[in-house]
Amino acid sequence: MKAEESLIDKSDIFVTPFVQLNAVLGGGIPSRKIVEVSGSYSVGKSTLALQLVAAAQKEKKPCLYADSEFSFTTDYAKIMGVDCKALDLVQEQFAEACLDALEAWATKHKNGIMVLDSIGALLPREEAEKGAEGRSIGLQARLIGSFTRRIVPILALKNHTLIVLNHTFTDLNSGKLKTSGGAKLEYAKSIWITLKRSYGKAPKRGADGLKSIIYIEVECRKNKTAATEGMKAEMELGTGNGFATQPIIFPQKKRGRPSKVDIPQTPTAAHITNK
Repeated sequence: MKAEESLIDKSDIFVTPFVQLNAVLGGGIPSRKIVEVSGSYSVGKSTLALQLVAAAQKEKKPCLYADSEFSFTTDYAKIMGVDCKALDLVQEQFAEACLDALEAWATKHKNGIMVLDSIGALLPREEAEKGAEGRSIGLQARLIGSFTRRIVPILALKNHTLIVLNHTFTDLNSGKLKTSGGAKLEYAKSIWITLKRSYGKAPKRGADGLKSIIYIEVECRKNKTAATEGMKAEMELGTGNGFATQPIIFPQKKRGRPSKVDIPQTPTAAHITNK
């Protein structure tokens, strides 16, 4: 086979419903790749993943959601637009069973979207058996390293996309932002985007005083498919409603002193005398 005859390098682009996210990704989410979405708590990682699954289902793509955090609920998934009757769900206690189920599904299907929520919540069996006092350094990274070596060729041959959700932390030695899963995952992923709350931008609050819109900054930290590394965008996360597909426009409040037209006219002494 000649190099130009290879079909593996011809990835399909899944255009998401989010204009800002597409710009950061360089057009959309490519197939045959691992895409990592990471961030701290309550920045919308799982919400974004559910909305992407809902959009993929509308394009008749088979979808799998591997829930290692045991946080998946059908009620919230339906609010995000997910067809739970068609969605395949994996909920396993141990990391080995979860990853094996994901690999088996990928081998059986084609042109699908898989979500692993999340890398940081995967529990190796050996760690569970040792208990709280046992040392389990590097177990999770070892499992993820073996899994990435097995899943990468399956993604390429079956035209799948694997979206992994992950937790971020700051490495004390280098001061760099890191994610769970070890160095092997850093090499295997083709796209890495992070979510965080926009700095210095207060959320919008409703009439009841509760937060209604939270501003989330999306940053591309790695992209092997498009030259968008370092690009940032802002998305609006509606509490309980998911990310807005288009920027939400709020009415601008008038500033400064009101004009003379806006000042209510009060009767003067001359008016009273004339009457």
